[in-house]
This record gives sequence, C-alpha cells and structure tokens, in this order.
Amino acid sequence: MSVVDDVKTRLDIVDVVSGYVSLQKAGRNFKAPCPFHDEKTPSFIVNPERQSWHCFGACSTGGDVFSFIQRADNLDFGEALRSLAQKAGVEITRGGEDGQSRDRNELLYQANGLAAKFYRDVLSSDRGEKAKAYLDQRGVDASAAAKFELGLSPDGWEGLKSHLLGLGVDEDVAVEAGLLRRNDSPEAGQTRDFFHGRLMFPIHDRQGRVAGFGGRSLDGSDPKYINTAATPVFDKRNMLYGMHLANKSIKDSNTGVVVEGYMDVIAAHQHGYTNVVASMGTALTEDQVGQLRPLAKSFVLALDPDVAGQEATLRSLESSWRVIGRRSAGRSTPAGVLYQRDPIVLKIASLPDGRDPDELIRHDAKAWEDIIENALPLMDFLIPTVARRFDVNTGQGKTQLKDAVFPLIAATENFFDQEKYMEQLAVAMHVTVEQLKASLPRGNRGGAYGTRARPEGSTGPEVDSSALMKDPGSAIDEYVLSLILNRPELKKQVSAYPAELFRNTEDREVFTRWLACSTIDDLRESLDDALGERLSYLTEMQHAPSDRAQSEKALFQCMRRLESRHWRERQQSLLVSVEADQPPSRDIEEDIVEANSRIKETFLH
Repeated sequence: MSVVDDVKTRLDIVDVVSGYVSLQKAGRNFKAPCPFHDEKTPSFIVNPERQSWHCFGACSTGGDVFSFIQRADNLDFGEALRSLAQKAGVEITRGGEDGQSRDRNELLYQANGLAAKFYRDVLSSDRGEKAKAYLDQRGVDASAAAKFELGLSPDGWEGLKSHLLGLGVDEDVAVEAGLLRRNDSPEAGQTRDFFHGRLMFPIHDRQGRVAGFGGRSLDGSDPKYINTAATPVFDKRNMLYGMHLANKSIKDSNTGVVVEGYMDVIAAHQHGYTNVVASMGTALTEDQVGQLRPLAKSFVLALDPDVAGQEATLRSLESSWRVIGRRSAGRSTPAGVLYQRDPIVLKIASLPDGRDPDELIRHDAKAWEDIIENALPLMDFLIPTVARRFDVNTGQGKTQLKDAVFPLIAATENFFDQEKYMEQLAVAMHVTVEQLKASLPRGNRGGAYGTRARPEGSTGPEVDSSALMKDPGSAIDEYVLSLILNRPELKKQVSAYPAELFRNTEDREVFTRWLACSTIDDLRESLDDALGERLSYLTEMQHAPSDRAQSEKALFQCMRRLESRHWRERQQSLLVSVEADQPPSRDIEEDIVEANSRIKETFLH
C-alpha cells in the first residue's frame, strides 16, 4: 500500500470537508454551498461511499480528499500529502520508507527514549542540584518537570555512551540518533556524548515518542541552546515543542497559541494553559503549520513587540500560513495575493516590552490571559506592518501596498470589517478612503469589495480517485503513463487531455508534472518521495510497442478508453447526486446531458 492509499484508508472525506463547510445529510450523500465560489443553492456534494466530492455549479470539478485540501488550503500535492498524513497519523520519511527503514527508525526512537530516562535520572541525582536550582529559580515545579520529562546531561563525555552500550544499544544507532558524535582526527572513529552539562528538553513527536533533544547551557557558555542534528526521525523544522501534550487541548478549545521557547510552553502548561506549543525559537515552517491547521480554527501568535519580532511573524505569515506574498503555482492571481476560502482565524498577541510569555505567565497570569483574549485580528496587525515595507510617499509604494493588502480586505466576509480595514489601509497609504476606492477596479468600488471565490482558470491538478486501493481498472492508466514516460516524443499527443482522466491521485500528479517538464530527470527532481516511487514503478514497466506508429495508435485508443470511462463514471456520479437534489437543478441536468453526449462521442470513435 502506498503512502497515499494509507492516508486515504485512515481518513473519512466527510470528516475532513466538514472542517471547512457545514455539511447536511442528503440521501446517501452530504451537500453544502460550494466553498470555492458564491452560490445560494447548494451544489457541492460529498459522496462518502466513493470518498469523493464534486461541485455541480460554477466550479464543475471535483476530486478526492487530496484535491479538496489542495484547493481549500492552496497547497501543492506534496504539501497536501504531508498535511493529511499528519492528520491521519501516517509517518512520511525522506527517501520513502520500507520495512527495513521503519525498523531502523524504531531503534532510533528506542535509543532516544532510553537517553531521556538516563537524563531524568541524572537530574534527580546529586549531580542535578545545580540544574534543579535553576529550574526552581525559573519557577518550574516538580510536576511540570516530570510532565515534560526534563533531564540533565552529565559533564563527562561518555556518561550516556556507557549507559546506552551497557543496555545493548548499537553504537551506530546512537550516532544516527544524534546522541553520540564521532570524533574527527586525531582519534577518528571514536565516539563521545553529543550533549554534556546541559539542561535537557526531550522533543516528542505527535505520538509522544522522543525524537530529539534541546539542551540549554547552565554555565553561561555559548551556544545557549543546541538541538539534536537532523536525523531520520527528527527535524526541528517540522516539529512543535509540546505538541504531544497540547494536541487534545487545542482541539477541545478550538484555539492554539504559538510561542517561541521551551520555557514558555512549560510555564503555560504549568499554569493551566495547555493549548500552547512552541516553534523552538524559529519562524514557523509550512510543516509545522500543517500540523496545526487540522486541529482548530483559531490560532494566536505570541509576538515579540520589537520590529525584528514583527518582521519574523510577518515572514511566518507569508511563508507558512500563506496569508500574503505567495503566489500559487499555476493560478491566475494578482501578484502577492493568496485567494483563500480559509476557516482559520489568525490573531497576533503583542507582548509587553522586554517580557516573554514565560516571565509574564509566572508573574501576572491575568495579564497573559488578557493579552491572548485581546489579541489583534490579523488585518489590524498586517496593515501597519506591511506598510513599513513600502515607500508610501511614492505612487509606486502606495500601489504596492494596496495590491498586497486590498485582496485580503475583499476576502473579509463582514461588510463592516471591510469598511474598517479600508479606512485603515487608506490611512497607511496617506490617502483618503475616496481616493483608495477610486483606485480600485471598477467592479470593486461599491460597498462589497469581493468574495472568497477562487479565480477562474485555475490550472492546478484536480485529483479525482474514488478507489481507496489500487484496482484492476487502473492498468490502462499505468500503461498510458508508462508509454509517454518511456517515449517523451509522444507527450504532445496527450497534452490537451485533462489529468482528471486518470483515477489515481499519484498518476494525475505525475501526468501533470510530466507535461511541464523537459526531461525525466527534471520530473524526478520535482517529485516528492511518494511520487518518486510511483515514477520509478511506471518507468520500469516494459510493455510499450517498439514501433512509434504502433505506440501512437495504442496511445490514441487508450486515451479514448480513458475518456469513455471518465464520462461513464461522471454520469453515474450525477445520477447518484440527484438523490440529494430532488428535483435536479438545472446545472445537474445540463451535466447529465453533457455526460451522455460525451459517452456517445467516445463510443462513435
């Protein structure tokens, strides 16, 4: 079973889609107003039996859980796969993951777990007096230290090494886990402890397994903090400190709070604010945000009050939360704007000068509650912060600011909020509201400035597989892809065909990427590991005709068969959808007529 199939078998599309729109039961299906365009009559149908969705209205498209997340969150296939894999609890590792690598990773987790227990024992011994005094000074009580499994690495260079080897841990495994380090010359090959003399913070994955460590110096030496180097089970960029403890609280409260440091999280949890996680001192990454998004609809980013802190948050909003400044590949969107039907509510909490969450919570918990409760709505933070990026004393700067911010105002659903933010934008641009409105496209000069609808003409791949497992009917898909991959000169013959003719999610993505690449090597470099495995399988198939004329004829016949299959399945879906829409709407009636016509056309060919 591929990673894609594994994710599908663990997720129910109804559960995923209901996190974005309110679904109503309609016969065997569920329906709702389409989240991708404005409409009064619901035309968006979710079929739990096929695990698929389809819009029978203006979008006239559909797919599976992957294509829905790609479109709803404006993600490419790899990002959608990682996001859904996190939600499904499916682990994805670099280079694919066979049984042997899974076994190896389990050994790494076991070594980390043994190391964490060793560090805890050291902290609780006489050797831990200095570290315990430090924790006491920082206000960390014994229960919090135990909850987060805090420990201490001893001052020597082989304390952990001797302990692990004595328990039968392979030395190479300990090195690969980042617990031991191999010396360079003159004693090349010998190993020693990576951490020593540091307060240890075990970093857990979402399942609660110890994946790595952060270590804080206690003697004032630099660097103040060091982390486990990247390993097959640990990458600081895709982990959130405290996530294994905050996961349920974030879900229950429907709100997550993101801070920067280990001590911030510990202080928050110790005082009952258990929906707090940390990015571990770095700007949030897309992988980290991908873990948070499925859990709640509201997030508060605790922000350092200085300009550097605000810029760091802005970069996070751009690169990870995808709020501004990021174009979606293949979409016809204005520069620097993301059109989103996004249920996530982001707020920015600005902390008092010189006080981090740890200090604030321990000395004035009520002030912390007030700051989180009164966090600024995203737009109130964005407008003045983005304005600093442009010279609004020039016409070009005013236009750049307007182009970056106005589409987000247009995407705001509440009319009165739109008016408020238009006034704020006008002030930031040093113009009047009337001047700002006059500069807008003619259709946006009235009271309602726009909607959350996606722009038409989107060329992103639409993934539409109803099968959870590979079925015999996919053989023709594999044959076609193998043919055009092994004979690049045939690519032009299929360039006009839509990717939705292929049933399999991975096949659609490979087909779409192949049309955009010049060589197989370019294609391979552009694919994620899961797709790379699929590409290798397809290119190794050896059943393509040797004669070009035969290949072209076979390809034409197969594409016609794919078209016929696609329209027959579309016809079946339409007839099923009628159950949810009695009598059928005009859109569905027209789609049924078109499907019948296309079936007849392919039959005649």
